[in-house]
Amino acid sequence: MKKLMYYIVFFYAIFSYAQTQVGDIRFNDVDVFEGSELMLNGAGAREKLYAMALYLDFEVEGVEDGIMVADKDATMAITIKITSSSISDSDFKDLIRNGLERATDGNSYLFENQIRDFLHLIPDEINRFDIFKILYAKGGKLTLYRNKKALGTINSKEFKKALFKIWLGENPVDENLKEDLLASFEPNPILGKWKTYDKKTGVALSIVQLYVIKKQVYGSVQRMMRISERDAICYECQGADKNQNVEGLVIMKGLKLKGDRYVNGKYTDIKTGEVSECQIWIDAEDKDVLNMKYKGGGSHVWKRVKK
Repeated sequence: MKKLMYYIVFFYAIFSYAQTQVGDIRFNDVDVFEGSELMLNGAGAREKLYAMALYLDFEVEGVEDGIMVADKDATMAITIKITSSSISDSDFKDLIRNGLERATDGNSYLFENQIRDFLHLIPDEINRFDIFKILYAKGGKLTLYRNKKALGTINSKEFKKALFKIWLGENPVDENLKEDLLASFEPNPILGKWKTYDKKTGVALSIVQLYVIKKQVYGSVQRMMRISERDAICYECQGADKNQNVEGLVIMKGLKLKGDRYVNGKYTDIKTGEVSECQIWIDAEDKDVLNMKYKGGGSHVWKRVKK
């Protein structure tokens, strides 16, 4: 049972991300869509009807890139969270149809078959707090989800371009929302994967993933660099960590932001099993280097693992 709970906590940690808040609604700064990890580019709300977020795997300069994003054949997603109890299925369908008419300068009839197919996917009842996701996969596959359930797909690059222009085109349904979606988004620089090194020899030791749960930073060992250590067990660890696989072990726990550092956390030395207080920080001049210091172990330099 203890081992089962360990893996539950581990997988919860891995798939928990920092979030951005829009009113009372939160969006993950990083989200996974059918196995594709996408970054939040921007998020906003429209007339207290719904909140919306745009997820991309490439960078944009700002509002002027709206058409480029809509036209680009790259994996991307839109997440729509319903915030009003007054939206009906017909309201949602009207939003799509009227938005497409605006996006195509009155030529939406060119996509009438795809429009009908897409509107047919929308459920007959829409509730407050429903979450709709529109995922476009590179190559032309457009999938609509409701609350994690796939409702169906449309295979058309041209329809995707028109659909995304409802919010990102030259004549969007909401100019302010367009600006919010195409804003330059800066994720928390602490997040991500970091390669650790032996302080004396400079040899790489492991890759640690840092993530946030309830405003506290945690770090788990994703990969040991030495192949011979990838099945290592932490026999010296304490409590629930004892006798667990090193890969997957949460070795940093509960760091809280104070000033420009995350402090008052706990760090587990996988070699000795000792648990010490730790802190981490990134210097402004180099955001690809993370400084980690723990009691009794001095300061260490980790380097960001880039995609």
